[in-house]
Amino acid sequence: MDWLGELGRRLRMLVHRRQFDADLEEEMRLHLELRQEEQLQSGMRADDARAAARRQFGNTTYLKEESHDAWGWERFENVAQDARYGLRMLRKSPRFAGVAVLTLALGIGATTAIFSVLDGVVLKPLSYPQPEQLVGVEVTPLAIDPTLRGMAPEDYFVFRDQSRTFQDIGIYAETDTDRDVNVTGFAEPERVHALDVTHGVLSVLGVPAMSGRTFSPSDDSPGAPPTVILTYGYWQRRFSADLSAVGKTIIVDGMARQIIGVLPRNFRFLDAQDLALILPLQLDRNKTLLGNFSYFGIARLKAGITLTQANADVARMLPITLEAFPTPPGVSMDSMQKAGFAPSILPLKQEVIGNVSLLLWVLMGGIGMVLLIACANMANLLLVRTEGRQHELALRAALGASRRRIASQLLCESAIIGLLGSICGLGVACAALRILVALAPSGLPRISDIGVHLPVLYFTLGITLLTILLFGLIPVLKHAGVRGGVPEGGRTLGLSRERHRARNLLVTVQVALALVLLVCSGLMIRTFRVLTHTNPGFARPAELQTFRISIPNSDVADDAGVPRIEQQIQDKLAAIPGVSSVAFSSAVPLDGDSRFDNIFVEDHPYGDGVLPPPRHLLFISPEYFPTLGIPLIAGRDLSWGDTYNRIPVALISENFAREYWRTPAEAIGKRIRVTTVDDWRQIIGVVGDVRDDGMDKPARTDVYWPTLLAKFQSEPLRAQRYVTFIVRSPLAGSASFMNQIRQAVWSVDANLPLASVYTLNYFYTRSMARTSFTLVMLGIAGAMALLLGTVGLYGVIAYSVSQRTREIGVRMALGAQRKDVLSLVLGEGMWVILIGLAIGLAASLGLTRFLSSLLVGVTATDPLTFAGVAILLAVSALAACYMPARRAMLVDPMLALRYE
Repeated sequence: MDWLGELGRRLRMLVHRRQFDADLEEEMRLHLELRQEEQLQSGMRADDARAAARRQFGNTTYLKEESHDAWGWERFENVAQDARYGLRMLRKSPRFAGVAVLTLALGIGATTAIFSVLDGVVLKPLSYPQPEQLVGVEVTPLAIDPTLRGMAPEDYFVFRDQSRTFQDIGIYAETDTDRDVNVTGFAEPERVHALDVTHGVLSVLGVPAMSGRTFSPSDDSPGAPPTVILTYGYWQRRFSADLSAVGKTIIVDGMARQIIGVLPRNFRFLDAQDLALILPLQLDRNKTLLGNFSYFGIARLKAGITLTQANADVARMLPITLEAFPTPPGVSMDSMQKAGFAPSILPLKQEVIGNVSLLLWVLMGGIGMVLLIACANMANLLLVRTEGRQHELALRAALGASRRRIASQLLCESAIIGLLGSICGLGVACAALRILVALAPSGLPRISDIGVHLPVLYFTLGITLLTILLFGLIPVLKHAGVRGGVPEGGRTLGLSRERHRARNLLVTVQVALALVLLVCSGLMIRTFRVLTHTNPGFARPAELQTFRISIPNSDVADDAGVPRIEQQIQDKLAAIPGVSSVAFSSAVPLDGDSRFDNIFVEDHPYGDGVLPPPRHLLFISPEYFPTLGIPLIAGRDLSWGDTYNRIPVALISENFAREYWRTPAEAIGKRIRVTTVDDWRQIIGVVGDVRDDGMDKPARTDVYWPTLLAKFQSEPLRAQRYVTFIVRSPLAGSASFMNQIRQAVWSVDANLPLASVYTLNYFYTRSMARTSFTLVMLGIAGAMALLLGTVGLYGVIAYSVSQRTREIGVRMALGAQRKDVLSLVLGEGMWVILIGLAIGLAASLGLTRFLSSLLVGVTATDPLTFAGVAILLAVSALAACYMPARRAMLVDPMLALRYE
């Protein structure tokens, strides 16, 4: 009991010190007034008299300040003593301390990890000067397809010259794999990712050159000498960070280009990955026609300009654009005007991150619920622990400890647990981030910005303080005000209803939150099951090896000769042992291809100036459909004779055929074309629909063309130089198989590098990556919530039974049967469960609507999911209640009678 004596001594010292401070202050005031009066009587001014009095009694003031310093030291000493005592108490209960710290570490660590992703992707500003002024500038044809967005060269010229809201503007070609280029002249040819931009793009972003210079208007002019800028990573890898690389020449797609600059290490264009080269677009204004919306714009707003003003400014310039440039052959000005072009200007960061922010906020909310459940568990643990210290707290109160002093002691212990949990939680967060980045869906923007940065540390500190308050204040509020004498013995007949209510409330909250998380997880499981059971339109994607090649003009100058080179490569690949079929095309399903154009149907009337809806275009070789396993529903397949003889034929998807004709068979023999000046092309076959835009989206209406076409899209002859080969083999994906493929390709042309080497299964799983990522994250959160909720309920019921042992024994001694005891304990637990389930179901109905955009084939209020989750949680909770209830059935009645 030494600590009680020390506590009493310090309390008496505190009372004496406060009295001393009061006396000292009164003495100072009287002496100061007396000395000031004497100075005034001697003729001194009031201000000077006051100053002289203060100087004379400086020693007294010093004593007063020393007294306050002593009082501040006393407070610090009290806190230090509380901390030491709290640590000693935790060392005496290592299991409690371990469970408490681990529970908080998991909750805080998971929350911090998800916040790190949210901060890096959504909250952190783009790494450009004054990023709030940067906007993406696009135009949308509302009357044709409101989902399409893009910008045409004619828009760029007009916006650059006549805008009242932009400081500067630039456009760039879409940053997809179609912008990959061949780089030759080194030991081995390679294919790298390139970006075509106007000279204003880098200046708009505020990116200087690390070495050399960036593009000027002269580099962007038609006919200017070909130039190129290297990114820092490519400069390091290919030129070993040699500054003399600036001024040298490299061969890009058969064209010699002079290196004029190297970009800084931290430069990243939007969210383009592995960017190697920046090329000038060199648009010719005199040759520009309306309608080529295959570019995207970036602008910097003038100071004080809002998005509304910028959109209004672009809307003003759109009619000017239509009047300033001619239409393509076969397209009337009336049809361009009826397309309903409208401005679509968004903050550049929104252009980069897209709609991924909703996904991350949903995950943040889910993990936040886990943290709340962990806090509820901690509060229950501390309530139980504090109730076991009633004797100690009553003794402290009897010896004169104030409510504030007891509260300080209890809160200090909670703070120690919270701080230890947050420190361990940071370690958990760092480890979890690696897993999160590895599991993140392909294409998650700004993934390189994710990390434990300063804002994340601030968040961890804030969440630590919040958790300490959440779980630490509950036992403080309930037990810091202990009054009365020291209880004799410390045994009770049972828990009061008042004490039990707080713990039951916390468990109810846990059950409700766990139900919400489990419902969200269940909906994602149902969605994933729908996706995996949906027919993609092709067969066995794991057996399909794909890769891209590009045949430059320097290798084959005549377009007519390109298909022959491609067929030679196809034949070489087909000769590899284990290969069953080979084909090539402009794209493969699910690779993100976005080639669309309007398709006119011959027997369908169009009003004046009305354009048909755009369709997805693919250019294919013979054997494309058998290789992918796409069924031929009607008609025949494409042949090499159709390609080489340039016969005007096409194939269409089943949904396209049914849109215009009743059955696929009726579509055979009908004719379609892209522009009104093209030749009509006869439909020779109808094939099955393919979900080539994602497994979570409907199949697009596809039109398939040969890879060599005459009079197509206003061009006299057009060959597909950039194609993806598809090789079906059980060896797909192996390194040895790819070595054989490379040797087969290079035996035809040694200057053709292979790019985008993936199996089709890569694209298939990537299309479901967002759903699977959400499923995994919410599944982990739901499992943690279920575990913590069940453990929390078990702990409350078990503690209740342990405190009511004598009461139960007396009941059984008076004639109560074991089944009566079982129903008593289970009934108490089931009430808590039922109330939690009711609250959780109501909350789920309101919260799951935020998941609607992530669900496929299932509604946000799916009754099967709600019922299944409620039953699962009820059974788990019932099992948690049964174990302590069964222990209560085994109480010996003689034990209770002996104590009573």
